[in-house]
Amino acid sequence: MRTFSFITLLTLCLGISIKVQAQSTLYSCNGKYRIELPNKLELQSSELNSFRNIAAQNKKPQINVSTQSGHITFQQKGLNADVKSAYNKYCRVIIEYFKEDRSDPTYGRGDPIIVNRDVLYAINDAAKERCRVSGTPLMKIISIESMVINGFPVLYYSYRRMGWLKDDGKRQPPVIVNVYTIFNKYEFVKLTFSYRESERESWRDIHNNIVKSFTFLHKY
Repeated sequence: MRTFSFITLLTLCLGISIKVQAQSTLYSCNGKYRIELPNKLELQSSELNSFRNIAAQNKKPQINVSTQSGHITFQQKGLNADVKSAYNKYCRVIIEYFKEDRSDPTYGRGDPIIVNRDVLYAINDAAKERCRVSGTPLMKIISIESMVINGFPVLYYSYRRMGWLKDDGKRQPPVIVNVYTIFNKYEFVKLTFSYRESERESWRDIHNNIVKSFTFLHKY
């Protein structure tokens, strides 16, 4: 039986750990928030000139994104290079940063979100409008709930919409859209994770890990 020294085993374990860590990248945007995404996703090409690599911590790649809008979009890897196989799947992660409206009576409160009738109506209207603008009609509101992510109050909702209309007049498969509005008293982020309903299982763990990794860099 072949035996391994402690140093050899340690090296093998470290090698495995480094490989696992290299499967994801930490992104920060405008010094406001940080989120970890797997390398199965990439920044859209229109935003590639807005980032720079920063010093690695714990062997995990880190990228700082600077944009005037504070909004960044990720997609399934391969689209920037026009890899044909990349078009077989669909995934978008859109992160939008906003400052709270100082004139709003709830400005700076940071209370947990209460889902009442007004919130339900507002979300239904917002989902319908988003689908109308994109030309992908709303099919069904799936879930609306209040939650907390890393200490920040969150309003979450998800819905099912039709796919994009193709050139031949047929539509792409239906898409599940998950929207997280994450509050930090004087600022908030809207994190939208979309994928085809038929691909739900392949994106489920990635979806959960991305959401759990989000944090504002300064908590108020």
